[in-house]
Amino acid sequence: MKNTITSLLCLSLTGAASASDLTVNPTERPSTNRTEAARFDDGRTRFTITVNGEIDVQHRIMSVSVLPGEALTFEVPAGVSLRTARPVTRGVGQDVNWIAPDTPGHHIVTATAADGETITLNVFVLRPASDIENGVLGEYRIGEYPDAPYRGLDAYRAPRGFIEVTPDMVSIEIAPHFTLGQFLCKQEGDWPRYAVIQERLLIKLERILAEVNQAGWRADSFVMMSGYRTPAYNAGIGNGRHSRHVYGGAADIYIDEDGNGVMDDLNGDGLLNRDDAAILYDFINDLLTRSDWQDFHGGLGEYGSTSAHGPFVHVDERGWNARWGRS
Repeated sequence: MKNTITSLLCLSLTGAASASDLTVNPTERPSTNRTEAARFDDGRTRFTITVNGEIDVQHRIMSVSVLPGEALTFEVPAGVSLRTARPVTRGVGQDVNWIAPDTPGHHIVTATAADGETITLNVFVLRPASDIENGVLGEYRIGEYPDAPYRGLDAYRAPRGFIEVTPDMVSIEIAPHFTLGQFLCKQEGDWPRYAVIQERLLIKLERILAEVNQAGWRADSFVMMSGYRTPAYNAGIGNGRHSRHVYGGAADIYIDEDGNGVMDDLNGDGLLNRDDAAILYDFINDLLTRSDWQDFHGGLGEYGSTSAHGPFVHVDERGWNARWGRS
């Protein structure tokens, strides 16, 4: 059998605390030192590749999804080489078409500029939604999606497929500061498990994280309290049928650099409470008023502590602004 390594193709394209208020020793507060925050690496690259004409990738690691047998189109700048173990065909101009295999799985495509800078794309070939039987995919319960999309919007159509996740995949970096495991549903079950993750959500979270660090709050990632939820799990915790979480387009996040399980003292008042979620909410809300954030409009919600969790902020990529919960 031909060694798959020799089939690599390189194309050179030319041309958890439950109390509502906790006191923190000021000497133990997370650093807001701007010199330290300036050392944060935002993972951005100097060149961009465009996927399917709509997803602009400008981070050294990113992830996209495709159904078996379908094609992904990569538009890459002149002089950037594309390396992949899968067959590709030339498209129009600088376009290259990557053909997905007939079975679900994880694949790598790398784009490398002349100066050696590289974008690594995780390509997840999805398990088709048509394989769901009685609300179950494989051995994992998915539940039922609404028959019709919310308000007829494309963003609320049931997913066409799901990322098939085995235990060895949870540590895969799907963006510079986020792993696949962070987005998995908290629903218990046998492996493989399944997830949906919208590419635009990953890019939005990376951009917010970079802005947070630039503002002086040091954070290597966000704690992901909730990412994807199956409709079955979402219903079990009492959330609405049209939650962006079930479409892989939402994240409930907080900053916890000191590792105590709750939001850091972002406003520096010596307390860990909802006011810290409020300041993060306001910060993100201000970002979304800027002209360079127009492609990332979405939902933003503020939540306080309960017996099950501390304060957090909800972020999603629904495509229009929705606001709730601001105290």
